[in-house]
Amino acid sequence: MAHQLSAKGAAFIKQFEGLRLKAYDDGTGVMTIGYGHTGDVKIGETITQALADSYFSEDVKWAVDTVNNSVKTELQQNQIDALVSFTYNVGEGAFKSSTLLKKLNTGDYKSVPSELDRWIYAGEKKGMFAQFVRWAHLGSGMEVSPVLKARREKECELFKS
Repeated sequence: MAHQLSAKGAAFIKQFEGLRLKAYDDGTGVMTIGYGHTGDVKIGETITQALADSYFSEDVKWAVDTVNNSVKTELQQNQIDALVSFTYNVGEGAFKSSTLLKKLNTGDYKSVPSELDRWIYAGEKKGMFAQFVRWAHLGSGMEVSPVLKARREKECELFKS
């Protein structure tokens, strides 16, 4: 049975994506608008709340489809909502190749929160110490994103609720 994102799940994702009615560069050179809509966005473009909601409804479908087509175990609605949020944020390829999905598909539900917590890094640390850490293979050398950390904590709570 194909699952759907609940209204609570949609509100959850929208809260973390944030609403921007004027196009902006997402920090990686990708023009973005609404609740994380990309693709056909032009510099200086503005949209209405209704169009942002419409874009979101269309955009989130791929994340719902990815979860439905990839997860082989039974899920409760809260778990679906958490996984769709995660997938919407990290992308289809990252979700499909994740250890999280591999463990979940073996029925290891308890490992999902710790696997989610691994997806909190964005950008590389700067400075000599960070260079040494990467050179000596002592860590990823990646910077913890407070925004991603907060999102993953809430996704964990939602998954376990």
